[in-house]
Amino acid sequence: AQGEDVVAGIRTPNPIFHLEETNPEVFQEFVTIANKLENHYRDMQDLEFTIENGKLYILQTRNGKRTAQAAVKVAVDLVSEGLLTKEEAILKVEPKQLDSLLHPTFKPDALKKAKPVTKGLPASPGAASGAVYFTAESA
Repeated sequence: AQGEDVVAGIRTPNPIFHLEETNPEVFQEFVTIANKLENHYRDMQDLEFTIENGKLYILQTRNGKRTAQAAVKVAVDLVSEGLLTKEEAILKVEPKQLDSLLHPTFKPDALKKAKPVTKGLPASPGAASGAVYFTAESA
């Protein structure tokens, strides 16, 4: 998947481990560059890249967007890696994100046992339960 299609959500790129399976040399180069960028920016990076004729090109990088849960995990990881102090890590978690940590979620073991009936992109934090309606009139 490429560029604007990925950004717009029209296409979903292959998982990064697919690159490791298909081109381990380029994958290792990518990991090395990603680590350097994370160390430089002292934050999780969202990298846009392309591979052309077997050569890796980094197109851009930016601090990665994250859910509240991910923000806490990334902050803890950056402290564990020695990139941030605890005080700096606390400042990386937006106060408004903390509210979404209080939303109900599925228990991890329940998720492992569950069989999905469909899949999609998340629209909000947490989980919900109730009747399913397919039209506004029937709701």
